[in-house]
Amino acid sequence: MRRIVVISALAVALAVVVFAPANLTRIGFTQIDGVELIQPRGSIWNGSGVLVFDSGISANLNWQIIWDISRGLTPNIKWQLTQKQTALNGTVTPGLKRQTIDIEGHFTGALLAPLLAKYDILIPGTFRVPASRILINRTAKTMQIELAEGTQLLWSGGLVRYTLSNGLEQVSVPELTVTLMSVKDSLPTATIALTKNNTGSLLTLTPEVNGYVNIQVTRGFIELMGQNWSGSAQPNDVVVAVKRKVF
Repeated sequence: MRRIVVISALAVALAVVVFAPANLTRIGFTQIDGVELIQPRGSIWNGSGVLVFDSGISANLNWQIIWDISRGLTPNIKWQLTQKQTALNGTVTPGLKRQTIDIEGHFTGALLAPLLAKYDILIPGTFRVPASRILINRTAKTMQIELAEGTQLLWSGGLVRYTLSNGLEQVSVPELTVTLMSVKDSLPTATIALTKNNTGSLLTLTPEVNGYVNIQVTRGFIELMGQNWSGSAQPNDVVVAVKRKVF
């Protein structure tokens, strides 16, 4: 009798997931600061919508729940995020205390354009994202994001445009590698270096959960951007350190 009750309960839960409208998934996204799902279509089981971030970045989101009860009671959610020449995909494995997100694919500078436009920066090219795993640990007060292992994004390079006090600047930048590493009690830090003829770190970005990012700029990065540095610092020496509100 007990077995029948359990099977019946699972059947009811499965039916709810299959037929419940996709609009209900918006409730889940309200738990993530700075992220909103709009224009949901389909069902919780198989649906789509537009994911919008407070930074102005948006992309189309499609998802499908893969649930094999014979392998366990925890479903996997296959997802795909698309925008202009951008395709990121992977799976989400939900849990009571930890969510696991697997991700890979590529995105272009167009995805970051709304965020970078606030700083008068335009970055072209394509970012390649290797297969990576992100762990999200949520407590009653905080949400911690970490990488299961360090990973590297590869940027194809291109003509970067930015604005200084003397007007519009543009410089052709070679391929760069962005190394992401988890930092205790903070978001993953990003270190940027040349992909070829690597001479060490050029730029380090350390974000904080409050939306600020600590930026360390080396002499090598300033000169890579076509600017002169008259001091005696070595190429890998940090010559500028700032903190900015980004998200």
